[in-house]
Amino acid sequence: MTSVNTQMTAQLQCMQQGGPFKIVHVTTPTLGPDQVLIRQRVIALNPINVKQRDEGITVSHWPCVLGSEGAGTVAAVGSKVNSVQLGDEVAAWEVEPHFDGSWGGAFQDHVVVAVEFLAKKPKNITLEEAASLPICFVTAVSAIVESLKIPLPFLEALSTEGAAPSSVLILGGSSATGAAAIQLLRKAYPSLPILATSSTKHRARLEDLGATCVIDYKSTSVISNIKAASPGGAGVDVIIDCVSAGASQTDICDVLDPAGSKRYAAVLTGVPVAVPEGVTFFDTMAVSMFGLQGGHQLIPSLAKLVEEGTYRVPLPVRVVGHGLEQLADVLDEVMTVSGEKVVVTL
Repeated sequence: MTSVNTQMTAQLQCMQQGGPFKIVHVTTPTLGPDQVLIRQRVIALNPINVKQRDEGITVSHWPCVLGSEGAGTVAAVGSKVNSVQLGDEVAAWEVEPHFDGSWGGAFQDHVVVAVEFLAKKPKNITLEEAASLPICFVTAVSAIVESLKIPLPFLEALSTEGAAPSSVLILGGSSATGAAAIQLLRKAYPSLPILATSSTKHRARLEDLGATCVIDYKSTSVISNIKAASPGGAGVDVIIDCVSAGASQTDICDVLDPAGSKRYAAVLTGVPVAVPEGVTFFDTMAVSMFGLQGGHQLIPSLAKLVEEGTYRVPLPVRVVGHGLEQLADVLDEVMTVSGEKVVVTL
């Protein structure tokens, strides 16, 4: 143990499944040699945080500090950390499973993370925008590379196993993960047909990120519209479901090309998706990327990718509250927004 801070810090603890939340003051922990203490300035909100509160998804104990990602300044570093220094602005993956179970996730004033789970803030974006980057980026990479075995050659540390699909459908294209997946696939495959579902008001942005065609998910003819937009009208090769759309649109697999690979990757949202016989289904959990080749280099690579223009902030970012006191009151807003990312500043 190499760095100690005996100051008190505040956590927003969810006391039991369903709530309530309570602010609790605890001692800032001792750091290990490869860890960093971040003074939070921005906390990004994610739909999974609501599912954790309401259904206990991925929660091992109560009380629990929820929250998945945020951004702030480096307040202390371990003895083996040399990639960041005191005062640096950083964004981080702050999901609890990577830390001591008693310490928790993003909903607190100070967060301890291993250095491989943070990135320096890109110089060309705001701290609020930086806070929105880690989760959707890693989740999109996980769906593409791990689940569907589609290589992303420009992320050089990752496995090159697999091959490009003939076409892709992204359900929930205007979600943060969907918008991330669109641009990652477009960067890797300039001519790949990328179809995405979204409300029509987000069409221009998704096309700008690289979508070939954006289909209105509210249309009563969404299935036939997707097939008509697919290459030759035959259907799509693979599906990435970012919002559990298949749980309600139960005939969505009808858009798969019968002669294609018929693979379906569904991002973990807490809502199960069933697929028919003959379709290969993958549950996508971003955390599993860190156990794979190059996984620990993903988040540190974000600064360079954003600064050089290879990767863009997927969605506009909006501040919906300030302080831990307001966070509990505004958390549910994340379930009603469309095509934007919501954050709380501290």
